[in-house]
Amino acid sequence: MREHPENVPGGGTGQPAPSARGDADGPGTREPALRLTPNITVAEALAVFQRKLPGSHAEVREVLHPFWWTVLTARTRGIFSRSRNGPLSSGAVGVGPVSGQRMNVLVNAYSGKGFIADFEPRGTAVGAAEWDAALEPSDQAGPRPSLFEVSRTARSLVRTKVVKTVKLGMGITLDEVAPPRGILKPNWLVTGANEKFSATILVDGLDSSHYIVRVEKLIRD
Repeated sequence: MREHPENVPGGGTGQPAPSARGDADGPGTREPALRLTPNITVAEALAVFQRKLPGSHAEVREVLHPFWWTVLTARTRGIFSRSRNGPLSSGAVGVGPVSGQRMNVLVNAYSGKGFIADFEPRGTAVGAAEWDAALEPSDQAGPRPSLFEVSRTARSLVRTKVVKTVKLGMGITLDEVAPPRGILKPNWLVTGANEKFSATILVDGLDSSHYIVRVEKLIRD
């Protein structure tokens, strides 16, 4: 997974919701935010950096990127049925076989862009203060997505994916399993240098994909 460079930070039911700054939906109650456990260790993040800058010395710090997580079920159903006498009729919607799948969608809490995740987020519940602290470092311009916009983005992504796989004459039903929930995705921010270059690289804490935040050529006397 990749975050956009402008999003690099500078640094159960019924419980209080994480404070969603810029959330036009207002206060409510939902599951507390989750802080995901990184799959990539500090040593592995350093190894990514040192492959880019051989012979370098570097330091690592964890940064948390806020996302909204929502779960949708997508069901498809034949909208045409064949009567006993043989002719096709379109009046009996929902009489064909039903199939469905559950999809996890993550929506960037800064930009509102989303993607369908190939995993179900698991982690440790955190309070509203930690969620707010992760939101504060962003200097991205513009309002952050409301929960309504998060749900709309998730539905659009899932519908687009399902439409590509269904046959003509199939109906699609999307159901949101639960309201959007905040998650804090771990990343490693690695800063260091070798004899020629200084750089900062953001390493994804889940899959080790990386983004070069900055690189500078060192001037030697």
